Amino acid sequence: MRSYILAAGVVSLLFASCGKKDAQQEEKHEPIPFELKNYKLYSDNCAGDTAKCASYEVSYPVFAGIDSAVSKAIRYKIDSVLSIGFSEGMVQSFEQNGRLFIDQYKEFTGEDPEAAGAAWYYSANVNVENNADSLISLSIYTEDYSGGAHPNAATIFLNIQAQTGARVQLNNVLKPGYKDALTKIGERIFREQRQLADTASFKSNAFDFPDDKFQLNNNYGFTKEGILFYYNSYEVAPYAAGPTEVLIPYTEIKDWLQ
Repeated sequence: MRSYILAAGVVSLLFASCGKKDAQQEEKHEPIPFELKNYKLYSDNCAGDTAKCASYEVSYPVFAGIDSAVSKAIRYKIDSVLSIGFSEGMVQSFEQNGRLFIDQYKEFTGEDPEAAGAAWYYSANVNVENNADSLISLSIYTEDYSGGAHPNAATIFLNIQAQTGARVQLNNVLKPGYKDALTKIGERIFREQRQLADTASFKSNAFDFPDDKFQLNNNYGFTKEGILFYYNSYEVAPYAAGPTEVLIPYTEIKDWLQ
């Protein structure tokens, strides 16, 4: 229960910094309602055998009761994440990316679907991690396969101010000078979870941090329990080890909250 209260406190502070609500409204911390929608697109040959075709699927939330400009800003930010790898750096809608993915499959296979070797697929799930009052925190999980040894998968976090559509960053939540303290707390939690001694080398334990020094990355979400730092496969550990997570509870950083 306390972690939720602290999370709500973070939300309230984020909102107060924008000066858009009165104190009575800030105390409600009501979740923003949303509906999950799905977009699906398949190559023509999927009707016969889904094991030899291409599919593109996106599950995403549509929030109710927020400004239309903010809704467009949220959608644009989602599209910007899902555009990686499909549009050469230019943001396109995931509907456009889906058509491009199917067209690439058709061009690759030509007249012979067997040329692909295995089914191509792209799936994205946009999950709502926190939607209390003014803070929307999304984790976007993507997985795709278009040939090769194994699929590619990644999770990217988006933290958005619900009244403006602006990105929410650590600087908006924590007091100036927080970085060293937050890194120290994160390293302690990381070592405890993996049973690493305080002096143990990360490299000798198959973790690849720059200069063998623990670092927090810029991929984080404000969950109900705390700030979750998420390292995708290959970022600090081999692919076989999977992603790496560091959850810093709000109780650990209450003195640093603005």
